[in-house]
Amino acid sequence: MKSSLIALFLLISSLLYSQEVQTEIDNQIWIPFTKAWESNDGDAYNAIHSDDVWRINPGRLLVGDEYKKRNSDRMKGQEKNSFIEFSFETRIENGSNAYEVGYYRITRKSDGADQQFVGRFHVALKKIDGQWKIIQDWDTDEINNVKLTAESLKNRKFLHFQ
Repeated sequence: MKSSLIALFLLISSLLYSQEVQTEIDNQIWIPFTKAWESNDGDAYNAIHSDDVWRINPGRLLVGDEYKKRNSDRMKGQEKNSFIEFSFETRIENGSNAYEVGYYRITRKSDGADQQFVGRFHVALKKIDGQWKIIQDWDTDEINNVKLTAESLKNRKFLHFQ
């Protein structure tokens, strides 16, 4: 009986710790990510990435300053007309490292109509000097050569971080 209570206590403690870390990641990564993306703030967007971040898209790898410069250039002068949401499939961590997999949905206003873009992401995170940073970011708009669509993800619950 005593060993069962200890095991239950350890399980509950582990779950609470994990939820605490995910809340910390949300506050240090996903909320600033969303705000920077939607306001086209390249400096704020780059601040949540490590100095040697890897950004992978199909057919391309950008590392560190090359990626950050691209972000700054791309976000300068863009209209603030995007809304981004996330749906997580996997969120795991071990204290100072985390790995998250999920889907994103971007809604963009264009000539009065909404356009939606969706994709799947894999993000590796590391706690550096007490702050979570994205160290690797990969995404694609297809899985097994099948293009993802807003319709194919319609049953997923998406979160908008504010």
